[in-house]
Amino acid sequence: MLALCGEVAQGVLLIWSTLESGHRAAEHLAIGAQRAGRRPEEIDIASLLLCNVAASRQEAFDTMRPTVAFFTGFFPRYNRLMAESGFSEAAQAIRAAWLHGDQAEAARAVPDALLAAVGVVGTPAECRERIEAYRRSGIALPIILPPLRSGGLNPKQEVMDTLRACAP
Repeated sequence: MLALCGEVAQGVLLIWSTLESGHRAAEHLAIGAQRAGRRPEEIDIASLLLCNVAASRQEAFDTMRPTVAFFTGFFPRYNRLMAESGFSEAAQAIRAAWLHGDQAEAARAVPDALLAAVGVVGTPAECRERIEAYRRSGIALPIILPPLRSGGLNPKQEVMDTLRACAP
């Protein structure tokens, strides 16, 4: 798919990216661009980055864990993506718990390392540094995706607070 994008697209939009994702995407885009006689650097690489900002890194991890459990447990595509990102055992455990209807167990099966690998999670300073690391990795346009918490009193304010916390 990315090679085809390299042939015809102006850019690509990734999701659940690790720091290696930008580099891997660029390699595949270059293959397609070369086939079409295009310059690879003319193709933008963007990624939706799930972001959770909190007072401490652990608090950010703990509040993001259910979101990652949902995507990894419910959607086979995202489960496979997590496995391909180096978390095959965790992806299997999350999926098994989810299929058994135990969402709490699925969330407990999400390791901190997985959260750190596929998201922007932590204090404001940690999140800003992570976004810069994504930029350095080849993702020219990191798109902050704040998770909406069900039952939140002011979802718009939560989103705005996240975006402000991540602003350079």
